[in-house]
Amino acid sequence: MLPATPLLSGFSVAVGVLLAIALAATIAGISTVLISIFLGMFLALGLDPAVRVLERRGMSRPVGVTIVAVVFLGVVAVILLILVPATVRQIAAAIEAAPETIAAMQQSDWYRALEADLGVDLSAVVAESIRSLTTLSSFLAISGGVLKAGFGVVGAVSSFVMVVVLTLYFVSSLQSIKAAISNLVPLYRRVRFAEVLDEITQSVGGVVAGGVTLSIINAAVVLLIQLAVGSSIPAVMAIVAFFVTLVPMIGSLVFLVIGGVATLFVSPTAALVFVIAYLVYIQVEAYVVTPRIMGKAASVPGVLVIIGAMIGATLLGLLGALVAIPLTASILIIVRKVWIPRQNRQTEPPED
Repeated sequence: MLPATPLLSGFSVAVGVLLAIALAATIAGISTVLISIFLGMFLALGLDPAVRVLERRGMSRPVGVTIVAVVFLGVVAVILLILVPATVRQIAAAIEAAPETIAAMQQSDWYRALEADLGVDLSAVVAESIRSLTTLSSFLAISGGVLKAGFGVVGAVSSFVMVVVLTLYFVSSLQSIKAAISNLVPLYRRVRFAEVLDEITQSVGGVVAGGVTLSIINAAVVLLIQLAVGSSIPAVMAIVAFFVTLVPMIGSLVFLVIGGVATLFVSPTAALVFVIAYLVYIQVEAYVVTPRIMGKAASVPGVLVIIGAMIGATLLGLLGALVAIPLTASILIIVRKVWIPRQNRQTEPPED
């Protein structure tokens, strides 16, 4: 059936579609800012448990926030002043040693056996690849890529500074933010809403803090193993392990493949030692370290962890995979504290 005013209705629908498209374009344009804000709140919730611990020891919240903020800035300074230069030096050393490493690998028995099995002259393939990199087109492509990488580094630095500033702000004003959100709810529901919101923030904070702690331990183990097998880039591998293993359950298995392939350039024996040692640590982490650190932060079933991480990674990449578990824990808390009690109160079928 046609509406009473078809022209006006059609115009209203067209305006609504245009506004929806404009809103989507605006969100896409400020996606970097939104991600920085979201990541700042994410890190602030991870720092909040430390503030709560200091409060339980008799300190006021402003003092606890100040101590946690100073420690957080100190960790950031250590990363920038120590790990970053060491990583750059190790990458430069690895690039300088690449020809010798490739030559030694080509003289090894396993490399020759691989050539014989494949029936391909791998040395010729490597030489042709190097020659192709020296052509004019490749040079222009690499130059353009370097220029884009330079702009990307500048953007990453600015985003990093913004995330640090937002994290400190959210940590200091977390209570007022929760109070402001609670005031948006009707008064008769406000107390219950505040309780659920506080439980959600505590659960998310515990998951974030526990995940970061597990990643730090994982990176330290990787650093020790890489030093033991004689890797030329142990700090780089440790940093990669830290960020990859922030994704629970899946991250350790993914880095097992990454670390094994990277250590293969040292020697097949070193790669085998790394894989075995890291597999042992994964078992220890799963059955000993994780239960002790995570505790009761969030009782999320394993299948939901995997599904949430996969969906988050598909939508937002690494950031989506990181926030998938806290979001899943928050949804489970809402279901357990709000939805299930509401369903339990419905003891009689609705009237027809």
